[in-house]
Amino acid sequence: MNLIYLFADQWRRDAMGIYDPNVITPNLDHLAQEGVLFDRAYSSCPLCSPNRACLLTGKAPGATNVFTNCKPDVDCHLKEDTLCVSDILKREGYSTGYIGKWHLDRPDGRGGWDAYTPPGRKRHGFDFWYSYGTFNDHMHPHYWDTEGNYTEIDQWSPEHETDTAISFLERNKDKPFALFVSFNPPHSPYDAVPKKYEDMYAGLERKITAWSKAPENVGDPIPDGLDVAVATRQYYAAVTGIDENIGRITKWLKENGLYEDTYIMISADHGDMMGDHQLMAKHIWYEGSIGIPLIVSGGGLKHQRTRELVSAEDQTATILGLLGIDVPECMDGMDFSPFVRGEKFTGHKSIMTMAFPYTQKGIDEYAAHGLNFMDYGWRCIVTERYKMVVNRGQQYGMESYACLYDMQQDPGENVSIDDPEIMRRMKEELRYWCERNGDHFVC
Repeated sequence: MNLIYLFADQWRRDAMGIYDPNVITPNLDHLAQEGVLFDRAYSSCPLCSPNRACLLTGKAPGATNVFTNCKPDVDCHLKEDTLCVSDILKREGYSTGYIGKWHLDRPDGRGGWDAYTPPGRKRHGFDFWYSYGTFNDHMHPHYWDTEGNYTEIDQWSPEHETDTAISFLERNKDKPFALFVSFNPPHSPYDAVPKKYEDMYAGLERKITAWSKAPENVGDPIPDGLDVAVATRQYYAAVTGIDENIGRITKWLKENGLYEDTYIMISADHGDMMGDHQLMAKHIWYEGSIGIPLIVSGGGLKHQRTRELVSAEDQTATILGLLGIDVPECMDGMDFSPFVRGEKFTGHKSIMTMAFPYTQKGIDEYAAHGLNFMDYGWRCIVTERYKMVVNRGQQYGMESYACLYDMQQDPGENVSIDDPEIMRRMKEELRYWCERNGDHFVC
């Protein structure tokens, strides 16, 4: 069996036609109806770099050395000697490829947060390489190739990356392959999208049901001057463009007789608040930020739709399980491949998602008081019905607090409920996950 893993940056779960008929995604909707659709997939740490590290390593966020976005002023990057799913796939004889945004190396002075990943161990087993660190000019992207050559392109990045993906598949169709394609849109800037997609959403107004104001000092406020209604239309436009290009890949697989021999996994690193709770972007515990799409299709799978709780590290274990490869003990995720194949399965009672202090100033403040910054930030426990958040602060001296949401009665997470018994049970789950992960957030 082959693998194609397709993921988009900052793509919230409900920005798909199967959840919201205003979003035009016929190819994704078809894949969801044909394969396995996970309605409760979550980002383990809702920032680009940390969740990508969880996906590749199969480890919980505190164990990857990638606790925030890889950026110039913080020593945060994926280590060369860390075992990644791609290292295993290479060892097992797959032709491996990575296309698109990487964002797992510390910036090297080339400008902004971008970084060149040289050939060798930093590429973690990927034979074919057509990638960059992070660069948000979606209409004029650039890449470094397998040999390290740099090229600039005048084409919308998902379209160009799909062209490159299909070329990779043409070259490798007669042998086992494992291809990862990382689309940068719908990540901001929202207006960097072809007009033909934006025109499809003329006049659309998204109804916001998550209306309550977020607590102070968390999340990203709506930037001054940003028209959220326009940004939302542009965001959906980018998703429609990605849908069209995913359709090109699945069409190629079917035309070449490889669809039934290839598992296609589609997901994201985190969502985008899109004005919910008066916020944009991510890095907060609300569903718009931590809720991500997850579809597994192809491979002869039968349709299922499930509310099983799935994390990024679970996706890693599931990739290996689907391909018949043992999951190493160093990985933290649960293998959902039996469930995906329709077998009897018991999943998680709860999962935990989290964030850590993310600035060097904040890190230094904790160190100056003899504290480990990794024991702070926030932790979020999600169960079938409830969500609990404990926030110990992104900066030293912030007062801790907890919120408890009834996701069944209040899907917009507008009101924190007062239920001591539910809070007690949720805190037990928090202690369980902290002990399991070696996380000293709860001592």
